[in-house]
Amino acid sequence: MDDRKMIYNDADIQQEIKEIYLQYHNSIKIFIGQLEVLQNKFPVEILNEIRAVFSHIAKVYAFDNEETARHNIEKAKSHIKRAQLDAFKYMCYAYSKFYKEFRDLYKNVDLSYVNNGEFIVELSNTYASALKKAEEARIVEAKADSGIEAYEVYEESYYEYAKLYKLIIDNLPIMEKLQQKEMLQREEVNGKLDSLQASNTELQEKLSALQTENEQEKKKNKIITCISIALGVASVVLGIMAFI
Repeated sequence: MDDRKMIYNDADIQQEIKEIYLQYHNSIKIFIGQLEVLQNKFPVEILNEIRAVFSHIAKVYAFDNEETARHNIEKAKSHIKRAQLDAFKYMCYAYSKFYKEFRDLYKNVDLSYVNNGEFIVELSNTYASALKKAEEARIVEAKADSGIEAYEVYEESYYEYAKLYKLIIDNLPIMEKLQQKEMLQREEVNGKLDSLQASNTELQEKLSALQTENEQEKKKNKIITCISIALGVASVVLGIMAFI
């Protein structure tokens, strides 16, 4: 049995590998699960970074060389951070999309009734703050040599979007009740409108019938008048002829 102390058994290297796995387990893996729920798909960019992480860790165990081991540890740490950065960006996008879908779904609900108006104010302020942080992150990323330099700003943006998401989810039961109430009121109003429309249609039909009857009466009266005039003229003519 080979009793040599392999380089990958070094305490410092093992600790760094452990920290990489912990970041994946405690953060990135959780984000991936959330993204699969929110977007119903696996984020490919994050998967590619994770594949690179494990590839570099494998090289630590495959090559018993301290320089090679430490080089690959640094590469793995870089990729796990990039995976975390991509997770922040994906989550910001997913939460932003969720917010827009939420506003569209509840566009006919007066949200000022939620928590006596405090909800809509906090919602607007939190969304504005999240947008601002996301814009700052994009500016930093555009100017930086590496996207990693925007890591902290994207992290701040993520936390703002996470607050936005939690705010909506926490108040969703109240908004569901308001939406149900609004739908019932709308159905009641639509029922009354339908009833009025039916009454109006019936009235129009009766008016049309009366107009038709009136027109027929006018024609009848016109014929009677013509006959009366004709009889009058005939009587005059007969009177003149009798006189002659």
